[in-house]
Amino acid sequence: MTSPEPASARARVQVASVTVGTNERRWLEPCLATLLDSDIVGIDLTIWYVDNDSQDGSTAFIEDRFPQVRTIQNQSNVGFARANNIGMRAALDDGADYVFLVNPDTRTPNSLVRELTEFMETWTDYGVVGPMQYEYDETDTALGAYNDWSKTALRWGERHAFAGDWPDHPSPASPPEGRAPDTLEHAYVQGAAFFVRAALLRTVGLFDEVFHTYYEETDLCRRARWAGWRVALLLDVGIQHFGGGGTAGSSYRRIQMRRNRYYYLLTDIDWRPLPMLRLASRWLKDDLRGRGVGGSTSWWLGTWETAEAMCWLVHRAPLIRARRRAHRRLGKQTGGYARPQARSVQ
Repeated sequence: MTSPEPASARARVQVASVTVGTNERRWLEPCLATLLDSDIVGIDLTIWYVDNDSQDGSTAFIEDRFPQVRTIQNQSNVGFARANNIGMRAALDDGADYVFLVNPDTRTPNSLVRELTEFMETWTDYGVVGPMQYEYDETDTALGAYNDWSKTALRWGERHAFAGDWPDHPSPASPPEGRAPDTLEHAYVQGAAFFVRAALLRTVGLFDEVFHTYYEETDLCRRARWAGWRVALLLDVGIQHFGGGGTAGSSYRRIQMRRNRYYYLLTDIDWRPLPMLRLASRWLKDDLRGRGVGGSTSWWLGTWETAEAMCWLVHRAPLIRARRRAHRRLGKQTGGYARPQARSVQ
């Protein structure tokens, strides 16, 4: 192994955070202020805000209050996946080494960006990592109790994404050999706090925009694994996240989550046809009763919403076949990819 370069000769690590918002001005002050207060010695941090056609003056507020934040204004609500892709492309074009997706309803501890960066610079087999999530505190960034998402992630551990419905499917986690300490190779890192290596994005691609909203980060994490990267939660670092979002309890949320769950399953090359069909049939039974993913409702509304989701899937049958072919090629195309060498954050 070659000797490390002198500190003065090393390039500074380039990190870009991307926050997508839709009428979420009330969260933006603490979200961006805590990001800007990050301890970034040896790191160049660029903060991007992508606005999804907000009507509450979010972009104007940021331009006035945080002129150092780079803003992108979408002319319509293009969904979580596409809006984040717009921000990620801008960050990659700007030369980012890492991209940190951060929801508006978060508060970032001072050391978090540095700790995530140092981890990735040291453990170069990891492509996506995320902090544990803690309850939101409007007065302080100190970490208190885990939020509901973290509790669920710890409960399911390193099992696959649908372990609650089909426990016998193999875990997607990488082998224990070579694993970093204090990590949990959960099925996915939630998009609310998603730290990803630029080299992975350039090799594997960005979010699949077909998802629009929900499951896009779970899909990117599985593609990362298929391409040979590790994906993990870092148990000793954290972020505050309120969670829930503006779609909680809505028909939009139920339809999006149901159709995307089937789409995710049907494009997963790790599932054999018979277990896949049996699991989809189990979901369909619950969805028609109004008891499926995304929240409960009446049986008649559940039937209508499920029918809408099924129509969406039928129209995308050719796309589903194309995605499966692309996923099978992914490992073969990227299996020999050389991981970047570790650097020190100075």
